[in-house]
Amino acid sequence: MKSAFWNIVFAVFFAFLVLAGANLLYGSGLLYHSIPLFDFVLMALAIFRLVRLFCYDIITKFIRDALAPCPKDSFLGTLHALLACPWCAGLWFAFFVVFFYYASPLAWPVILILALAGIASLIQVFANLLGWHAEGKKREVLGAGNSTSTCG
Repeated sequence: MKSAFWNIVFAVFFAFLVLAGANLLYGSGLLYHSIPLFDFVLMALAIFRLVRLFCYDIITKFIRDALAPCPKDSFLGTLHALLACPWCAGLWFAFFVVFFYYASPLAWPVILILALAGIASLIQVFANLLGWHAEGKKREVLGAGNSTSTCG
């Protein structure tokens, strides 16, 4: 049960943040019941990019490395597990992106930049896959040409 303690604390804290954030936005009249599709897509791409940034990218590796030696059943060990799990981190980043989307117009340029970086990441991954596929086909063709030639 000790190892689950910090997981429970983080889950309860997350639930509290979501409820408090929604209450704050609702009380301020900033919480809308619908989001334009374009904004929804941009927020999804921004969340995708934040998850990639904190869970996988080299630029934030120092954070993950600093937390890695921490005991798993500690606060920092649980924080490391959170950053190692894209699904877990995605929930937290989704909350922050949505909250700031509603709370401040200053969040819009940040969301846009993150979304554009997310699209660029997807394009790069697609280009890499296409290149790897083409290289594999090229090797197949070259390999097939070498195996059928006979010297006589």
